[in-house]
This record gives sequence, structure tokens and C-alpha cells, in this order.
Amino acid sequence: MTKSISLSFALVCLIGCFTPKPAAVPETKQTYTFDYATTETVKPGSNGFVVGLVKPYYATSFYSGNTELFKNFKKAIGDDVEELVIAKGFSLKGPYETRDEMIFEDKKRTDMLIQVEMTPAFTAVEGQWKSNWIPIVNVYSYTYSGKASLVGKITLTGIEPLTNEKIWVKSVSIPNIENIPIATSKKYDRPLDEIAILNDPGVYNALGSALQQQYRGIMEKINAHFSGEEFASLKTQIKELKAKKGF
Repeated sequence: MTKSISLSFALVCLIGCFTPKPAAVPETKQTYTFDYATTETVKPGSNGFVVGLVKPYYATSFYSGNTELFKNFKKAIGDDVEELVIAKGFSLKGPYETRDEMIFEDKKRTDMLIQVEMTPAFTAVEGQWKSNWIPIVNVYSYTYSGKASLVGKITLTGIEPLTNEKIWVKSVSIPNIENIPIATSKKYDRPLDEIAILNDPGVYNALGSALQQQYRGIMEKINAHFSGEEFASLKTQIKELKAKKGF
């Protein structure tokens, strides 16, 4: 009998050694850096076109723009767009918080002011909040696990700054990332809203990693739209618009 029990115990231990354990959900936020460098470099200002930039902003339909992750993402887009404008030979004015921040002299000397509106979206594919009863304190705790998809677009709009006339529009899609596994790393006393859940380390890290994977692809698309030849073709229209203001 003793031999049989010992053998059974050994088998249980052996099976336990080979039973895969679920991946641990990180309890701290990772640091995500977003950076892009264009391979094109010409003398700044060499193409004779002056570009003004308004700092990137999120569409009003996106409610998570003030979370740490998306603040960093927005700043990186702004910094890299500035760099590629200069690297492509344009002269740069700004960046400005809004068009209204431009002084009159800047408006006269700027050929086109570009606004960058970002509309990312994370859509829940599957998953739900689960309640867990804690008998010792007689309360429920809540955790979330599921999958999400990253979609959205970035819209580049060029205006003649004196007249505020729209002269150039491009839309850059954020390449879809589907079925991103997300899970909260902490237990909560209630289900969280969309903004609060993005600050949970488990969810934050999963979405941050997804954004980081797509960042270069997003910037490559933006880079392709900053064409010296195309911008030069707008010169006649820009001159006509400025003439309406007496310039």
C-alpha cells in the first residue's frame, strides 16, 4: 500500500512538472518609446516651401487621449513629423497649439499649415468582467480578460493660413492589429470604465506593445505624403488665396 501511494505521489509530481502554467500578467507598466527616422535628408529649406505645423491632437470621439500611453504616442508623432518636414527640405514654422496661435507675420510667410488629427480606436472583440466573491471580507472583486483590436486613422489637413482655406487632405490608416490578448493585472472593487482600464498595467502593456509594433508603418505612410513635388504644385493656388488678403 505504501509503495502504491508513493508511486501515485510521484506521478502527480511528474505531471505537475509538465503542466503548462498560465503566463504571468505584469504588475507594472513598461516604458514604450516611439521613434522614426526618415532615410531622406536634404538641405533644410532647399525646396522653397514653408510648412507650418499644428501639434497633433485627438479627435473628440476618442476619450482616452489623456492617458499616459496616448500622450506619449501623440508627442512622438508630433516630434517625428517635425523631423521629417525638415529632412525633406521644407522650411518649418511652429509647431503651434492651434492656427490662432500663429502671429500675422508667420501666416504671411507660411505656404501651408498642416493639422494632424488622430483617431485611434480599440474595439473589444471578446471578453468580459468577472466577479469573484471574497468570503473573508464579504465583497466581490473584479478582473477583466479578453481580446481587443486596434484600428483607426490619422488625417493630415493642409490649409492656407491667412484665409483658412483647405487645400490638401490625406488620410493615413493605422494598420489593424486584431485579437490582442488583454487582461487586468489587478483586482478591482468594481468594473472599470474605458479610460481607467487603460491604466491597468496588464492592459496598458498589451496595447502599448501593439502601438509600438505599428508605429514605423504609420510614420512611413505619413512620410510618403510629404512630397516636395506635390507641395510645389499647390503654389499657384496658395498665391491666389493670399492675394485675396492683399498679399
